[in-house]
Amino acid sequence: MLTRRGLGLAAVATGALAVRPAWSQTPLSAEQQFMVEGRYLPQYLELKAQAAAGRPAAGGFLAQYAAFLGDETTAIGSDEKDRPADAELPDLSDAESREALSAIVEAATARQIVILNEAHNISGHRGFATRVMRALRPLGFDIFAAETFLQPQQEAAPSIRRYRRGDPLHSGFGYYIADPVYAEAVREAAELGYTFADYEWRWDQRPPATASGDEQIAAREAAQAGNLVEAVLKGRPDARIFVLCGYSHAMELEGRGGLWFAARLKALTGIDPLTIEQSWNWPATRPQADAPHVAAVLKRFQPTAPIVVSRNGIAFANSDFEGRVDLSVFHPRLDRVAGRPGWLAADPLRKAVEVSIPAFEGPALLQALHMQEGMVIPADHFLLEAGQARGTMMLRPGAYVLRLETTRGIEPAFGEIVV
Repeated sequence: MLTRRGLGLAAVATGALAVRPAWSQTPLSAEQQFMVEGRYLPQYLELKAQAAAGRPAAGGFLAQYAAFLGDETTAIGSDEKDRPADAELPDLSDAESREALSAIVEAATARQIVILNEAHNISGHRGFATRVMRALRPLGFDIFAAETFLQPQQEAAPSIRRYRRGDPLHSGFGYYIADPVYAEAVREAAELGYTFADYEWRWDQRPPATASGDEQIAAREAAQAGNLVEAVLKGRPDARIFVLCGYSHAMELEGRGGLWFAARLKALTGIDPLTIEQSWNWPATRPQADAPHVAAVLKRFQPTAPIVVSRNGIAFANSDFEGRVDLSVFHPRLDRVAGRPGWLAADPLRKAVEVSIPAFEGPALLQALHMQEGMVIPADHFLLEAGQARGTMMLRPGAYVLRLETTRGIEPAFGEIVV
């Protein structure tokens, strides 16, 4: 029981709290909503508005980010330009093609390291990387290293090195993992018995801000090669490694920008990696916008699945990569399947699952998340059209929870499905 004195003290304390100002707080930015809450739409809409307003820096970032949401029109098509009507296509009358996966497996049989590149705005490259990773596992490859995997700056920070099958997949493992296609590649790799290695340069490996562009490239490539040796080959000299990187990092001979990661790794270790280019070989959203070398391949071979192309024993690619990689993969132009990308539907381990969609207003994402992981990176998601009542998910076997993300935030989960 409170005494009169106790009541008086309580009143004083309550009065003090009443006049004390609330602790300073600020709203989360769109980027923070993405990184902390797992909300994709705020940053997507903000970047689209910035790009529409003509802010140059927003365009490239938007292209990469749009790939995370399955918006290929923006991701791939935003910078496309039609070829001149009189543009000459390369002569491929003496060229040869092979089905890409079988060619890669055959070439990888006697190799210790396979390096595949991607364009960071093309989610389909990650879909193909998944199939390569899958095909390499029976050959004894059991390390998956990727440029996007971040080296933790602090002991307690999330680290891909500790990731194992069934664990929640944290976006802090690496930026591009937020693409559900990339996330599924990592999850499947863990299921197949891969462990993971990070090799990107650290802050303490970066040159001064005054360094030239070429000096920046040289420092990064040397750091990446050294870091992969330290992370894997120092402890396991015979480890078989699958590496997924971006663009020129896959060049094993000097090219524009100097010596890149693959070339430096080869010089440092004496290991000749199998290097595979696909970053500049994806079809445009419109045939008339295809790069000349892509248009020539599609016209000559009319592929229905990924192929590798060579002339006189040399991988055919654009001028930057020709003669500097072992294989060059070209992807077919595929029709959409049930409103989803044809390349995604072509993955034999994904099943098309049509689901009903609750009513929603404004922009929205339909998402499927692994039941055992909780509310983290989706296994699949895509932007909905206004009023859309049904949608097709492309899912691997497993149990999933369905939800919507709208401009209001993450909506309560509305269903469960088992594939």
